[in-house]
Amino acid sequence: MASEDQFLNIAHRGAGSRLGSRQLLPLTVNGNGTVSGIMTLPAGCWLHSVAIETPSAISGTPTSALVRVGISLAGQEIVADVDAKAQGHIAATIVAGFDAVAGLGNVTSLFLQAVTSGGTAPAGTINILVTSCCEESVQESAQPAAQQRSS
Repeated sequence: MASEDQFLNIAHRGAGSRLGSRQLLPLTVNGNGTVSGIMTLPAGCWLHSVAIETPSAISGTPTSALVRVGISLAGQEIVADVDAKAQGHIAATIVAGFDAVAGLGNVTSLFLQAVTSGGTAPAGTINILVTSCCEESVQESAQPAAQQRSS
């Protein structure tokens, strides 16, 4: 049963409305290779957007620093190989075949990767911001988590 605050919140926003959720995962590249991270989302969320921010150009003049976001390790179901080696902001295009509303379904883990190649010892940080919309009851119980690992 909904508390009084939940009832008033639903009445104010409207039944079926969702709360926004944002998670940031910085991927730190150091040399040519792959850096991976996992972002946990509450089940039943809708994907809103993926933004990629490179605060300073990746040093070492790499040929590429490709960012991908998927529902499996090295997957590109959501964002496919966006080059983020230069300083700047990229509003990533979600892959056309991915249904942002139904596509996440019960998926609770997103896999994020940065793959650097070429140049001399590329180094730097690429930030990935994922925005989703979740049902209020799901959002309140969720404990968002993000972690990074290198391979």
